[in-house]
Amino acid sequence: MTRYRPPAVAEQLEALFACPLIHDLAAELSDLTRRTRRHPLAMHLAYGAMARVYRSSNRLDAELLSGDTWAHVVELYNKGAARHPLGVEMDPNAPVLLADTYRHVREHLTSEENLEVLQVAFTTHSVALARGTGLLLPTGGSRTRPHPSRTIYGDGTVVRPLYNRADHGRQDPDAEEHTRHDGQIYGNNLVAIAVRGPLAQQRVVLAVGRVQERGHEADEAIRLIRQVHAVAGDAIQAVVYDGAFRGVHHETLMSELGLIVVNKVHAGRRVGDERVHRQVPLGEWSHVVGRRTCTHTLVAQNGSIHEVSFDDGGGLVLSEPLVRKQVRRYERGKEGWRFTLGITITCPRDPFVGWISPHPQPGERGYGRPDQLRLLPESDKHFPVLYGIRNDSESINAGYKRTLIADRASGKGWRRQVLDLMSWGLLSNSLAAYSADTSTTSFGSAADLPPV
Repeated sequence: MTRYRPPAVAEQLEALFACPLIHDLAAELSDLTRRTRRHPLAMHLAYGAMARVYRSSNRLDAELLSGDTWAHVVELYNKGAARHPLGVEMDPNAPVLLADTYRHVREHLTSEENLEVLQVAFTTHSVALARGTGLLLPTGGSRTRPHPSRTIYGDGTVVRPLYNRADHGRQDPDAEEHTRHDGQIYGNNLVAIAVRGPLAQQRVVLAVGRVQERGHEADEAIRLIRQVHAVAGDAIQAVVYDGAFRGVHHETLMSELGLIVVNKVHAGRRVGDERVHRQVPLGEWSHVVGRRTCTHTLVAQNGSIHEVSFDDGGGLVLSEPLVRKQVRRYERGKEGWRFTLGITITCPRDPFVGWISPHPQPGERGYGRPDQLRLLPESDKHFPVLYGIRNDSESINAGYKRTLIADRASGKGWRRQVLDLMSWGLLSNSLAAYSADTSTTSFGSAADLPPV
């Protein structure tokens, strides 16, 4: 087994300038070109990504001012610009682009209008890049067993501000106190959505944003998923996310976008270290066997469907999780998408397939059914194949924070931090494109990926 080797700095720079993303995004903000006469706007975007390679603007400036580094960077940039139909080449004798100049342009990039344009453009061109590497293609997998290459995932992470709260003279005006599973943390909650292939350097970041209201990470995640879905459409089969998603979020993604949500079910309570899940009644399913009508009572628990029976003492007994047979999806006009889950009801007289809706039913209060019932439950053998992808969202958070000094944001204010995370996404996506171009493995279609 070949051990993974992180790319060297020279390789990261080559990948960054060989990738068309910086030129794609610069072309979307052509109005800013008059403010960047000495250095094309694409070079400023590349500067933000290079700052993540060197972990700070000061270190990057020192590197660019040493030896022939700047000449080499200009050469790499112009090669990429010459290949791009909208690329703007740079004067080889242009002065070194340093932090002071970049920060001036950054203020324009992070204006409300321009940052929104950048976020949407980043998603549009990153989806195209993902398709070029064999991801998010409309082939492979099914609604019953979504393919990993057609499964997007995400997570939020709180980035500590540049200045400490105790330093009253200099504070981040946007930082807030956030509650996590491990306690309180102060900063800005950033969210990233991505897709990945089965090998190293096959992750493509698709969208980045910031949680605008404390405690509403799921709302920002859904906004970003909508943004990605608007471009990728039905090439997306499933979404993997953590416990920030509850029933109302599952229902939104299923009915509005037609996506299957893969995550673990919230426990109703805890008894010691054991998680106890509540039961949601699903109703009765009847079928005729000979001259008799046989009735089966079903409930949802921990995402799976169980049959209910009574023991000798009159207590409720749940069967083993019933086996999934198929997931179907229908479009119902203004109601959006509707799913039905087929499960095998193991009647001793005559087993049959029962069809169950994961959506709230007439007479049911709230979103208990979509909160507790899963189209792909944890008991299914395909669940770990997809849910395991969620680990990479933690890798995204850790990878980005490793490029920060002392685990603190590189700029003040959430807009600069979103741009900084996007810059890291540019670098990550460039490495994915570079890896696909230099790999001996073909990723021309989803069919080329390892079978699930």
